[in-house]
Amino acid sequence: MLKKILLVLLILAPSALYLYIVNRDDNNTAETVTTPDKNSQPEQYQTPDH
Repeated sequence: MLKKILLVLLILAPSALYLYIVNRDDNNTAETVTTPDKNSQPEQYQTPDH
């Protein structure tokens, strides 16, 4: 029984490590994202002609 639990944990360990690394990288990039200036013009979208 203990061997089966350890085997499952061993199989799932790489996935857990990958998710940890991906989530840690997302937190670092969120701090470096800059917001647009207040003086900049909003994006203009073309409306369809009806």
